Amino acid sequence: MKKITWFDLNFPWLGGVMALALLGLLFGSDLLLGVPGTPRWHDRTWLAWLAMFAYLLHNVEEYGIDMFGRRRGFVTGMNAVFKLPPEPQSPIPARFFTAVNVPLFWIGAPVAALLSEHHPLVGFVIYSVIFINALVHIVPLLLGAGYSSGTLTAILVFLPLSGWVGYTCFGAGGLTYKAMALLIGFGVVLHVILMGSVQLFVRKKIGARALIAIQFFNTFLLFVLAWSAEKWAKGILG
Repeated sequence: MKKITWFDLNFPWLGGVMALALLGLLFGSDLLLGVPGTPRWHDRTWLAWLAMFAYLLHNVEEYGIDMFGRRRGFVTGMNAVFKLPPEPQSPIPARFFTAVNVPLFWIGAPVAALLSEHHPLVGFVIYSVIFINALVHIVPLLLGAGYSSGTLTAILVFLPLSGWVGYTCFGAGGLTYKAMALLIGFGVVLHVILMGSVQLFVRKKIGARALIAIQFFNTFLLFVLAWSAEKWAKGILG
């Protein structure tokens, strides 16, 4: 039987506390504005911090408790997709789910927000994950698969935020639609690597350590792609 540590079980709740603190700063102060005096909902840096809040909230629904009161419902759902037994009998290590989320949203998201003023594509990189993840939850629902843990925040938070950022920050006076397409592509790449690595693990092509290491690499790759696109893609920012 695999070991599930205290942190693996509680990282969504710790993230939820961070989300509440972020919410207070986002709406109760101007500390997270990139350009003082800019309306919050039009400030790139503020929106980048809002992306972090949104995903930490989403983690609570996926790994904390979902709308039906299920604990770690996303883990149960993923095991079902791969026809594996539920935790703790599932061979997928609990640390995998921690590795997917903590490096990207506890470390990567703040870095993105801090760089957003001068590196807008990097600043919006978490939205690439948010938009694709919203589709991952919502499309199966529309196709009749039913609710999966995370669908509620995907509908009520991810989709509206993605639409708002696309509307206010891209197009005339903002980043180009080519930049938007690249961001969407980055989100697809991240999800393909994530799910592909699980498939390789289930087929016993890679071990647990490699599976977990790939998730750290995935976070790093996402930022490298965004940074490289800013540096090398001519005219991508507008």
